[in-house]
Amino acid sequence: MIKFIFSGIAFHHQKSSPALKYFLCFICVHTTLALVLLLCNPGNSYAGETDTSVIHIVKRGDTLSEIALTYKVSVKQLRRWNRLRGDKIFEGQRLELWPHSSSVCYVVRSGDTLSEIAAQCGVSLSILRRLNHIYKDRIYPGQKLKLAKPLEKTEAADETFEYVVKKGDNLSTIAQRFDVGLSFLRQLNHLKHDRIYPGQRLQLRPSSLDEAVYVVRPGDTLSSIALKYRIKLSELMELNDIVGSKILVGQKLRLKTTPAHVHIVERGDALWEIASAYGMSVRELKSLNGQSSNRIYPGQELHLMMKQPVPPDIYTVKAGDYLARIARLHQMSVSDLKKANNMRRSVIYPGQELKVNPILRRGREWLKISEINWDNLMNSLGDVRRIKSENGPYYGRSPKAAHQRHARYFEGPGLSLRRSYRQARKLWQAFEHQVDSLGYLSDTLNGWHIVLDPGHGGLDPGAVVENLDGNGNKVYVVEDEYVYDIALRVYVLLRLHGAAVTMTLLSPNHLIRHSNPPARTFVNEKNEVYNSYSFNKHNKRAHWPNGGRYGNLSCRVSIARKAFRKVPKNRRMFFSFHADIDHRSPEAPLVLYYKSRNGRRVDIPSKKFAQSILPSLGAGAYARGQNLGVLRNNPARVKVILELRNLAYTDHAWALRFEQLRQRDAEKVVKGVLDYVSQQS
Repeated sequence: MIKFIFSGIAFHHQKSSPALKYFLCFICVHTTLALVLLLCNPGNSYAGETDTSVIHIVKRGDTLSEIALTYKVSVKQLRRWNRLRGDKIFEGQRLELWPHSSSVCYVVRSGDTLSEIAAQCGVSLSILRRLNHIYKDRIYPGQKLKLAKPLEKTEAADETFEYVVKKGDNLSTIAQRFDVGLSFLRQLNHLKHDRIYPGQRLQLRPSSLDEAVYVVRPGDTLSSIALKYRIKLSELMELNDIVGSKILVGQKLRLKTTPAHVHIVERGDALWEIASAYGMSVRELKSLNGQSSNRIYPGQELHLMMKQPVPPDIYTVKAGDYLARIARLHQMSVSDLKKANNMRRSVIYPGQELKVNPILRRGREWLKISEINWDNLMNSLGDVRRIKSENGPYYGRSPKAAHQRHARYFEGPGLSLRRSYRQARKLWQAFEHQVDSLGYLSDTLNGWHIVLDPGHGGLDPGAVVENLDGNGNKVYVVEDEYVYDIALRVYVLLRLHGAAVTMTLLSPNHLIRHSNPPARTFVNEKNEVYNSYSFNKHNKRAHWPNGGRYGNLSCRVSIARKAFRKVPKNRRMFFSFHADIDHRSPEAPLVLYYKSRNGRRVDIPSKKFAQSILPSLGAGAYARGQNLGVLRNNPARVKVILELRNLAYTDHAWALRFEQLRQRDAEKVVKGVLDYVSQQS
């Protein structure tokens, strides 16, 4: 534009009188200054103008007033731009900011970090750095950061949150149409009866204000949390057995209590496991709560057994346990736990037996896990030396460190690639023999061949995230070490249901592991190898699994192709296990199926599987298509990536450290597979 103006002025300048030349120069200078001010305008929040707008994707715990404060706009503006009538917003909802003006500024507040701002504003960190000429991520309060065009919309946000009642509607048909339980629809809209009228607005999905738990974020105080959720400060403190005002980032606070015959759904709860835990059938639980499908939502109150008291489970206290951790594992408030056990103080001791909610109870009706001796799978295997450890056992050799020391800490393989492979195969064959000795749970998966791909591994640890233990001390979670453990648990359960199962990666020194106490995190060992002699025989460093271009994805697909060689295509499955690390995604399990970048090619069988497994994975789980290498040209009929946890969230990093919750994740995957296969036959 500037070039066009100047060329026009230059043409007339050559053929003009001195007075006109002076006038043209004056216009030239002032036009240039005006354009510079218009494009840069560092003192205004609305720097520049394009054809799009900034999008804020609502995260768990967000409120309309907090978002307005963050972006220096009024709540009234937010409501007008997004056609909101009240203040309720929902996780995954996309809020438009400054319509038709995306190059705006964000004003840095105390405690902000660049990565948090990038995630919050829906722009990539690299673009945010480049736009603002930031090289070491240093920012200061009051600094104005330019924002770029937001990232593309994802399928996770495609939910209907509200419905306007039309003439002829009734509450039951609305509940069925939008896949929400009738009793939950009443709960969300505070309805005492089923009468509705045209024009009435019904809430269809829970907002974060409807949930039963809150995970403490940086800058939170007890009083601010109590104010946000509209409960008394004294009630919040009593529910969570808090004396004083100290709370820790990542701490999980209960927000409400319920009668013994009611279960409040938390993120990750699945209808089938709630029914089994409380000794009910899924059909009974659905009937009691007006459910037409297996989909449930965080904050939903499920009634159990017509107000009959639910028999408790018994938990035996271990060394290092504390009351808040036990309560959190069993989805209880500390107050509820103390009340159930007639406790006046919070002091507990190893060996003490406590009455708890049965959510983690073993011996469920669909899978008799109580008959599996999991400890046998962690004993000495053949002539491979077993090394006892708090985060083991290990075989042959153990890490030098007792836990992951810091985010960049790692230990090398200690053996050559070829020797690591031989050791891994020897260990694996002994493990397979041990699994064979366990017997069978069912023959549901006879004839199916399933390839399990633990994400990352070898030289590539995946995400390494900082977390906190119960005392506020830093601990570190290494993605590949934990997803390998989950994949092994899935392997055992699939085998016991009759499936043939192949692993793409093997470890030379560990299998299923304990983590007691959970603060003894798994160490980043760069020693996993591909489960194929052809990828290890050359003994080259470049042939270790890695995050680079050399076959890290194609090798996994190649292993699957070999495993499926004599298997009918409609009996092939491929699961790649990961833990997501994306602040823009919900705090929930994610199932990814193949979808080309332009959206024209979609793997329909995998998409159908992804959607079918969501109820088994629990409340909040969602699916979307993405163009991912390990899913392209993959010979499996069903091939998906399972992001079972999102390490961008403190609570998910916390959960991965607990063996009971990793086992629970594995059981959910297998339940989804069993349900899918049963529907195919």
